Amino acid sequence: MESLFSIPDLVMTQDGSYTLYSKDHKVTYHSKYGAIQESNHVFVDSGLLPVLKKQDKISILELGFGTGLNVLLTWKNIVDIDTVHVDYHSFDVYPLPEDLLNACVYEDHLKIPTTISKNILTSDWDKLIEVDSRFTLTKHNKDILEETLPDNYFDIVYFDAFSPESQPELWSISLFEKIHESMTNEAILVTYCAKGEVKRILKKIGFTLESLPGPPGKREMTRATKKL
Repeated sequence: MESLFSIPDLVMTQDGSYTLYSKDHKVTYHSKYGAIQESNHVFVDSGLLPVLKKQDKISILELGFGTGLNVLLTWKNIVDIDTVHVDYHSFDVYPLPEDLLNACVYEDHLKIPTTISKNILTSDWDKLIEVDSRFTLTKHNKDILEETLPDNYFDIVYFDAFSPESQPELWSISLFEKIHESMTNEAILVTYCAKGEVKRILKKIGFTLESLPGPPGKREMTRATKKL
């Protein structure tokens, strides 16, 4: 896998929240139309919230951790629901330096307590962390292509890798097959990507696909459901 050589640049997006620009992949981590807006639309509204309506114990797999925004938004959306417990696993081979994570100031935008955001953003990698009594987090500083995932475990997959053009190895049929095996029946995978080639791979594996309206600046996104 290509190494992350350059420190990303901090960029403000149109909703007032920050993202980062990768000089190596030549893309931003989030949409220029709004970092928080995009993550809410793709991963929370289209992934987390539908599952929350059905169950209160949820296991989440994320590719990749990036700025930590998806974790922060997930915590924010379950914190007031007393019965919910989340076990969150995020993979990222090249973690960002702490000063860049702090520079995004997502805790200010989202009004998340500093103790919680620090626990999420700057806790140790490859270690189970109790963010609070109902939210556990494991940040895996490992290549998911080389890791074994538990069978029939994850209820939601946040597929938030860089684009297929930037990281084609992460959009391969072999990885999607591995992820499919790791998902529970009726589990869903959500991604900002709506490319025909990716949808054909997901359909070939056995996912049921939905093309949903995308966030601002993008016509479509994809939700894939595992059905046995």
